[in-house]
Amino acid sequence: MHRPYLYCLCLLLTGLVLSCVQVIGPEDYVAPQRPPTNPGSGGLPPQQQPTPQRRLFISNGQVRLGIDLNAGGAITYLSEANSSVNMVNNVDLGRQIQTSLYAGPIPYVINGKQPVPQWRTLGWNPVQTGDYYNNPARVVSYQQGETNLYVKTVPLIWPLFNEPAECVMEHWIELKDNRVHVRCRFAVSRPDTTQYEARTQESPCVYLNGPYYRMIGYTGLQPFTNAPVTEFTEAGVTNRYSTENWIGLFNEQGRGVGLYRPNEYRYRSSFMGNSRTSGEYDFSSGYVNAEDFLLIDHNGQYEFDYTLILGSITDVRQYVYSQPRPARVPNYRFVNDRQGWYYSNATDTGWPIRNELNVRWSRVDTSKVNFRVSSPLVFWQATEVPKIYIQAAFQTKSTTARFSWRKPDEVDFYAISGRFIDFPIIGDGQYRTYEINLNGVPGWEGVIKQISLDPTPGQEQFEKGSTLRLRSITATPL
Repeated sequence: MHRPYLYCLCLLLTGLVLSCVQVIGPEDYVAPQRPPTNPGSGGLPPQQQPTPQRRLFISNGQVRLGIDLNAGGAITYLSEANSSVNMVNNVDLGRQIQTSLYAGPIPYVINGKQPVPQWRTLGWNPVQTGDYYNNPARVVSYQQGETNLYVKTVPLIWPLFNEPAECVMEHWIELKDNRVHVRCRFAVSRPDTTQYEARTQESPCVYLNGPYYRMIGYTGLQPFTNAPVTEFTEAGVTNRYSTENWIGLFNEQGRGVGLYRPNEYRYRSSFMGNSRTSGEYDFSSGYVNAEDFLLIDHNGQYEFDYTLILGSITDVRQYVYSQPRPARVPNYRFVNDRQGWYYSNATDTGWPIRNELNVRWSRVDTSKVNFRVSSPLVFWQATEVPKIYIQAAFQTKSTTARFSWRKPDEVDFYAISGRFIDFPIIGDGQYRTYEINLNGVPGWEGVIKQISLDPTPGQEQFEKGSTLRLRSITATPL
């Protein structure tokens, strides 16, 4: 009954501040006119956009951007301001520029709903825009300014029919010059308290239309020197070790969009379809993402940010080069979060993180040979890291632990000579600083891509009840 008054008030305040926050209730939400495909019908979703659109646009003279409230508030429109051609692919509700999360179990079954067979291995997969059946995710509030947007979304589980995820996503979008800066925060509230293994995320994924078929980035070992970039030709989904923290999609003329995430080295690229002239509702699409490994707790809260740079490859690099350089040496202090660290076949005591990681120093699945505590991907010159200091408290009967590393061309950690060093530990549960001297250690040379802490082989009998409390891993003593 107060809607006319609130509308007038919003119009008045818009001239003074950004805008009023719009809270969307069930009576406000406009569902697509074309009903989603019901899984019981046996048919696949038609390859066309849900209608009607509810796009909100912002522009700053260099970039025009639109989000769609009937697509979870994801970015569904992006163009340079002097163009009326939308670059973003919208063939279904799994494309767009959006956030997509991954965790266990695999498969994920809830409320009697089974995942569609071809996506059964995705597990718990909240997608900002909607689900495989073209049901749109629900936007619960939004805010629009001249060059700013905010949107809050309850995503849907992609492989299930119209199943809201037990999490909420928030996105803050801001235009500045030829760039789009996005900050994302998501909060999880799952009743399933199992700690599932970390998975790679799409944070974000970027789908552009067929003309943006050129997948380009820098994966060499001389970052930030203007060394030649690489144009990737593999059409299939391929992992990239992007040592300048960006990847992009460009057209034949070399214009497009670069995706930059500070301190992130793990990206993917792909091209789907065959057409290089297709539009936003055609199947063909270029794809890139930033895909950090993340352990998503049942009650966790997480944030990340990224920047989209519109223009030429030179424009993208120029912006990336103007940003603070990524860390050249380890400086991990586990105060409020895991700092990108994650576990393989191991668990910790969960969220929230309070000044340490408290890890069960044992295998979850004893049929597997090993477990591991891993860092995110990095780019360090071994000569700049002669020593590493580990503040840790081991509670175990083991007398040694293993510090491992891998190089840029290695797809995993290898238990081979020149890729690890065993160091003595005291297992009385007391904090100590362990100094690992890497000077002259065989294999500690060139570029280091990742490090980890592992158990020393042959000490499996000591695992029961063992723990590792980890406060920091740094290049200098604290």
